[in-house]
Amino acid sequence: MKILLDTHVFLWYISGDKRIPALMLQELRSPQNIVYLSVASLWEIIIKYQLRKLPLPQSPELFVPIQRQKHGVL
Repeated sequence: MKILLDTHVFLWYISGDKRIPALMLQELRSPQNIVYLSVASLWEIIIKYQLRKLPLPQSPELFVPIQRQKHGVL
């Protein structure tokens, strides 16, 4: 199955947020599924970071690709 993550779900997923239901987490972690992040989400993350509404440990240009790779999100 192909799964397209919205911005907030991606941020919850990479931070281990408990608001993601167990069944959804299982699907996101399943090697049978392909998980994608929307290009619009990248844009939203950059804008929120620049407006200082989204604190990140690094700039989005560094942080997002590292997290995508770490969590298997294309």
